[in-house]
Amino acid sequence: MTAEHSAEFLTPGSAAYEAHLREEIEHYGQIYESEAARETLMQPVPTAWNWVEARAAEAVRQATGNDVLGHLIDALRRRPGLRLLSLGSGPGGIEIEAIRNAPAASGLCLDINTELLHLGQERAATLGLQLLFEAADLNTLALPAAAFDVVLCHASLHHVIELEHLAAQISRALTADGVFLTVDVVTRNGYLMWPETRQVVANIWKMLPARYRLNHTAYRAPLIDDEIWEADTSASGMECARSEDILPIIDERFVAVQYVPYFSLCRRFFDTMYGPNYDLASPLDKAIVNWVWELDRYHLATGRLRPETFFGIYRPRR
Repeated sequence: MTAEHSAEFLTPGSAAYEAHLREEIEHYGQIYESEAARETLMQPVPTAWNWVEARAAEAVRQATGNDVLGHLIDALRRRPGLRLLSLGSGPGGIEIEAIRNAPAASGLCLDINTELLHLGQERAATLGLQLLFEAADLNTLALPAAAFDVVLCHASLHHVIELEHLAAQISRALTADGVFLTVDVVTRNGYLMWPETRQVVANIWKMLPARYRLNHTAYRAPLIDDEIWEADTSASGMECARSEDILPIIDERFVAVQYVPYFSLCRRFFDTMYGPNYDLASPLDKAIVNWVWELDRYHLATGRLRPETFFGIYRPRR
């Protein structure tokens, strides 16, 4: 996307930008108020979402030889003293696990949310890890040249507005043999569906009994949706502000070593909004989850639908 076109989005430093930033910080602060989130340093998700995430991890493993965490650990074990930079780390659940398994490496986690950074720093200190947590705005970040061997963006790019700037900074910050690992959401901006996705989702939605259409997040109390909920999430906060631009911008700056697309449909049925409706101990619930997963894979394989998530390992174009 050109700088001219990016004027459609919030401008860092503006009053509107600061308001969205406060909403974003408050939202994730509330998520990590729960005991489960503070224990795992990961956002709590429904069992159905964990199940499809596990299937996705296996798909990544089959395509590339390892899952996301495994690739990160391997990258940090290449030789002693490697340095990790994680951008938009939150409390650093995956980063802490990686450094625990690659203790000769060290790392720096950057995020805008100081409360979450504090959670991560406390855990890292308790475990004696070489992992620091510092506050930074990814939209205005300036990174030192050739300072990091691995840069990780784990579900953080879809919160960034100045993607071109950040991509340039990541490329600059990587060493000559450094790698950029990322997992992210690549829906239409605002977490909207592509038209062809919306058509398939709407057809499935019509077949689902009411109990699977109970919306747990969009209203003050759960309500049944006659049509699947879809609204622009970037209207407040930063969620999916420029999610559709992530892959084109990465491809301009980086060369893919590994690229695995997934979730053409599953996000719409099994995340925190509708995922709590599925009990995997119920044969019908498990059958629906499995069917949607298989349909998801079919539509990706045939090219009818675009992915809404991807995993990639990249090297900068020099």
